[in-house]
Amino acid sequence: MRFGIVFLAATAAVGIVNATPVPSSTQEVSPSSTRKCHTHPTPFVVPGLQEWEGGSGYWKLNPATRIVVDPAYAEGGALDAESTLMRNPSNLKQFAASFQSDISEVSGINVEVAVSKNYGPHDIFLTLGADSKDPELNHEGYLLDITKKGISIQGVTSRGAFWGTRSVLQMLILADEKGYALPHGHARDFPNYHERKFMQDIARKPIPMTDLHEYATLTSFYKFNTLHHHYNDNPGMQVKGILHDWQNQYAGFRLRTDNPEYSMYASNDTSYTKQEMREFQDFIKARGMDLIPEIDTPAHSLCFTKFHPDWTIQNDTARGDWLDLGNPAVQPFLEGLWTEFVDWFDSSSISIGADEYDPTKGDLARSFVNSMHDFFAKNFNRSIRMWGSDVRLPGTIEINNNVHIDMWDFTYSQPVTDTNKGFKVCNLNAPNSYLVPRSQSYEDFIDAQKIYELWEPWVFDIIDRGNMSRNVDPKNPNLTGGGFANWNDFLSESVTRVELYDRVSRAADVFGEKLWAGTKNSDHISYDKWAPLAKKLRENIPGITLRRRPKSNNQFVISYDFEDGVKDASGNGYDGQLQNGASVVQAGEGHGNAVQLTSKSFIKTPLESISYPYAVGMWIKPSGEQQPNAVILESGDGRLLISNSTAQTITFEQDGNQYDTQINLPPNEWSHIAFSADSKQTSVFFNMRRQAIVNYYNPRWDSLRNETLLVTAPISSIGSPSGNSMEGLVDGFFVMDRASYGGEMAFIGKRYANALP
Repeated sequence: MRFGIVFLAATAAVGIVNATPVPSSTQEVSPSSTRKCHTHPTPFVVPGLQEWEGGSGYWKLNPATRIVVDPAYAEGGALDAESTLMRNPSNLKQFAASFQSDISEVSGINVEVAVSKNYGPHDIFLTLGADSKDPELNHEGYLLDITKKGISIQGVTSRGAFWGTRSVLQMLILADEKGYALPHGHARDFPNYHERKFMQDIARKPIPMTDLHEYATLTSFYKFNTLHHHYNDNPGMQVKGILHDWQNQYAGFRLRTDNPEYSMYASNDTSYTKQEMREFQDFIKARGMDLIPEIDTPAHSLCFTKFHPDWTIQNDTARGDWLDLGNPAVQPFLEGLWTEFVDWFDSSSISIGADEYDPTKGDLARSFVNSMHDFFAKNFNRSIRMWGSDVRLPGTIEINNNVHIDMWDFTYSQPVTDTNKGFKVCNLNAPNSYLVPRSQSYEDFIDAQKIYELWEPWVFDIIDRGNMSRNVDPKNPNLTGGGFANWNDFLSESVTRVELYDRVSRAADVFGEKLWAGTKNSDHISYDKWAPLAKKLRENIPGITLRRRPKSNNQFVISYDFEDGVKDASGNGYDGQLQNGASVVQAGEGHGNAVQLTSKSFIKTPLESISYPYAVGMWIKPSGEQQPNAVILESGDGRLLISNSTAQTITFEQDGNQYDTQINLPPNEWSHIAFSADSKQTSVFFNMRRQAIVNYYNPRWDSLRNETLLVTAPISSIGSPSGNSMEGLVDGFFVMDRASYGGEMAFIGKRYANALP
């Protein structure tokens, strides 16, 4: 390459920025407090602190800081089991280990965990017994003191103390990197609702187990305490008389057992073993979370009926995913299925689904729910829950009111009626609590401002908030809480796992706010002031990789001109490494130095991928015919191929699916290839002109349309470590952290080489 690019780095102001105060907050302190109010305003955290009394000094994180666990409670407290659905809940020492890892990632300081009754002014002390000081605190409440003597977090339970560490962690994230100075003060904090839930459909979109860990990390950061996993489902079905090939539709079942009686149902693309589920539950318990498992029957059961078509309702007006509850083989099968899997899970609460079934069989469905309630109670000492469905399942049999109701749609269930009958109800009511990417009926992205300003768990109808025939009294003891649900009905291939995380993360913070603190913040802080600080927290959650947004000091993330080996000219220090014989050579033709790749050689970068917005480009001179699926760029998220299995054309691969651009790079000639994604589409540039938009045809019966795909750009390697690299020369590789356009792309490409394509 002949010409480099000079980048201007922004200069940062010098000085310490302390923990960020809540903007324009007028929160009051508990009238019972005897402390004098001093100077510090309420620190900003999500969800907001219920009560705060400011002091006048600062505590600072430093290399001498320890997390000190009270030995009296290191192995747990007397009330721990009462605050969770899970067997063997995590204890204070285990929560301290999670906190230790978080602090290290946020600050770079490796704090020690010690078990001792004594702690010093640099330390963070974790203990229990807050209820003895403050009997009105609920099981997940805690007291936080930040003073010159150190930080003390005192929970009613171990989980409550962990929520206190989330508040301190967020204060540290918003503090200056060099300072980490937190204001002295006292907080009394507690959730308004016990059930704070994120429900996720992992049946219709294959989601790797590593991603599930990150969703747990994300939601626990905002003090959610419950995950609800929907393990089986299929796309929405038409009746068999219309959808004749119903048995050929996609169906997911995500639990894989070695028992041959049930192993056939597990999905081949993604499923989880008993050991993986054990490890996952141990992981989430150390982050304060419960897991409610759901196997949804008798509807949404195509994963079973495609193997047993004789178990479906035998008429053309029934859906192929409806099990026939009148068939004597069905109930024993479902009881056997649950007997196989129930001990995989620690939760005392199990969801049986039980929604959207044949409305002509109301009493049969109601009887099924009651029988499953008795089955779980008698055999496993567990309770069950279902999706509210009684309105659409008319009948004379009353559903046992010990069944917990997840409210999701007014046309299926009425929350006021249910709570009056004694049912416990959780608010996941559509459309406001529904995140359904690419749907035309529900939100593609949650309207965060609407949730912040208008929603609470007692609000089932945002439009008619004042109508208490549609909304539940906030003090009703049968209202257990709420949350939001991510349904993946319409996804198929059209939303990548990175895009899905982006949508969920933008909903998690605002729902976390309202589930814990209600209107405590929103009554005093406008959404416009709350959102930027919430965004900064969202972008810096420790343990999260799915954001795929590398840190950069300027708009260029990587710039390799190969004039000085694989040194990064962007100023970010993301130098590459030549691997397996890749070499810098004199290319000529106006390109100066370039890198020669063989099928086995590649260039390794320090990064994995970048999600939208971005622009990525490079010069390529392929050497003759390429092997099938030869790799230009690769990461764990996908690949950019110079050829696919049938043609020598540029092809994107994401989540195992391929998208052919129909662009051919001529052999033995220099060409410039680039692609850029914004929030709507991925554009592909050939020789600096836009030639294609990445899309695919969605064949789902209620879609039948072309949909754009937002490619997560693979930038872990140029070429492939697996030995299937494109062969030829590469030059002028760049990655930008914003989208680009044709005119700019031409300017960038020509700055890397004194040549025209």
